[in-house]
Amino acid sequence: MNNDTTKDLPVERIAEIIKEQNISKSSFFIQKAEIEVTGAEGVERFIANIKYKYPDNYSISIRSKTGIEVARIFISRDTILANDRINRKLYCASPQYLNIKYGVTLSVLPILFGDYIGDNISEKKIVECINGYRDLETSIKDLKIKYVIDCKKGKTIAAIGETSLNNGGVVLKYSDFFKSGIKLIPGRIEIRDFQPKTIITLRILKISYPWDGTMEFLPGNKYEIIKLR
Repeated sequence: MNNDTTKDLPVERIAEIIKEQNISKSSFFIQKAEIEVTGAEGVERFIANIKYKYPDNYSISIRSKTGIEVARIFISRDTILANDRINRKLYCASPQYLNIKYGVTLSVLPILFGDYIGDNISEKKIVECINGYRDLETSIKDLKIKYVIDCKKGKTIAAIGETSLNNGGVVLKYSDFFKSGIKLIPGRIEIRDFQPKTIITLRILKISYPWDGTMEFLPGNKYEIIKLR
């Protein structure tokens, strides 16, 4: 469902509306999502569900198209755990691993769902939209982020992230927006690196928002434990 209006939202309200539209302000449960990974070796398709517990806990279950769980991931401010069901391995790491390996922190993960993350948009940064869109640039530690904002929706439609490390960056595009409660949520999320070597497409088919459920992570029984540093 689109949220277009007949004209752009008032310039002075852009900052307020963008931040109000962040879905990570409350817990949510993506009950069903389709994931398509396109790379040099071809295309792989999966089914996933994603739980987010405010303010910073994630639980992700990834299944094959036949319904067999291949991986389960838990992320919190203290730890990252990943069950590899196929190879019977349990990967463990601290959240700092994301920063060391990819140059990102736990606080930027909501960008994956189309949220605006970064410093507050000061009044001096507010300028008129051009052809219904405007750019916003911000940074979080070593990560630079450029957003493209739809001035009618008051929502991010693209984000480009680039780190100071030599691991390139990513481009995220958001489309097929629909309403859940008062929030506008992207139904289709495309993630690709700068090369591009890999393209990941996430289609959200069913979501509960807001959500007040619980999450748990059960380590695989007798799995080989691998610590990532």
